[in-house]
Amino acid sequence: MLLEEVILVDDYSDREHLKERLATELSGLPKVRLIRANKREGLVRARLLGASVAKGDVLTFLDCHCECHEGWLEPLLERIHEDESAVVCPVIDVIDWDTFEYLGNPGEPQIGGFDWRLVFTWHTVPERERRRMRSPIDVIRSPTMAGGLFAVSKKYFEYLGSYDTGMEVWGGENLEFSFRIWQCGGTLETHPCSHVGHVFPKKAPYSRNKALANSVRAAEVWMDEYKELYYHRNPQARLEPFGDVTERRELRAKLHCKDFKWFLETVYPELHVPEDRPGFFGMLQNKGLKEYCFDYNPPKENKLLGHQVILYHCHGMGQNQFFEYTSQNEIRYNTQQPEACVSVTEGSDILIMELCKETAPEDQKFIFQEDGSLFHIQSTKCVQAETKAPGESLVPLLRDCTNSERQKWIFKERML
Repeated sequence: MLLEEVILVDDYSDREHLKERLATELSGLPKVRLIRANKREGLVRARLLGASVAKGDVLTFLDCHCECHEGWLEPLLERIHEDESAVVCPVIDVIDWDTFEYLGNPGEPQIGGFDWRLVFTWHTVPERERRRMRSPIDVIRSPTMAGGLFAVSKKYFEYLGSYDTGMEVWGGENLEFSFRIWQCGGTLETHPCSHVGHVFPKKAPYSRNKALANSVRAAEVWMDEYKELYYHRNPQARLEPFGDVTERRELRAKLHCKDFKWFLETVYPELHVPEDRPGFFGMLQNKGLKEYCFDYNPPKENKLLGHQVILYHCHGMGQNQFFEYTSQNEIRYNTQQPEACVSVTEGSDILIMELCKETAPEDQKFIFQEDGSLFHIQSTKCVQAETKAPGESLVPLLRDCTNSERQKWIFKERML
């Protein structure tokens, strides 16, 4: 018998069909238990409520809006039987929100990552991991999990400290748990033979207004000095109350967990670690038009790359106005994945975003000169703030170098 029970947790829902009607529907299913919270707990503590009463040796967490594919469970259980310290995720297939059609997951499975805002991201399987895999159906090691769907030995889950109960509602708990798994001796994997369909709701069942505090807790406990890279890109996070993390730090010490440098070098070497040299990161502000900064905010329906850099009122919130000038002479936009660098198409005067290269090409190289001017090496021109046409918004453009204040720039970490 593989399936001990199915536990449904009602997190104090106010929807009428989830009250008596739900209980009646489930009464004829002997393996299904309905657990009701006495108050709204949020995703993290609601999951722990279910885990606390579970009888099985393996806990498998799923969102309520999932449909399990035939044969989905056996690969997860087999892997945990092989290695109790393996936390295993299924491949997440897509179910259409409007029609509930099971669309599947075209292409190869992907691994989870994150950017320096601590936002989860998806990536293709790196070549080093392909070389490690013994076959196409071997488990795929992943730096992070999406968070909603995974299986773990109950004993190992408790050994690792389960979830951080100081986290509120949801958001950030997936990265915190991912860091903890790896740094404390476990492995986080995706099994290509296990598929679970997932409806991606147009509106989340919970508010994300606690996600920032949750991410701060993750940074404070697990990221060591690298948490500064997160704070640089989220200035408001420094001011966010995040509660007491003493117990979680004690857990880290008790389990003899590795540092975040080890995680970056061993588990996620593909992630570029910013230099963030003093005076060379933050808002890139124009000296002649002091209220305007570099800004990059491509349309959501389009990809990150290929759109024009603009100038917008400086807001000091990081995010789309956070840039870094690197020792390779790049102006790097590394708040999102994939990381992009300011580039200029040959013969053009427009600054656009293109994928950063391992070695910066000439069209992505700028000299940040002592007087504050940004000299583009390939075109031998300087970046100037101006309107491309009367009545249009301000943009940075390449122009012949002069001593104009509109050609001078300064990096500011925060608003004064």
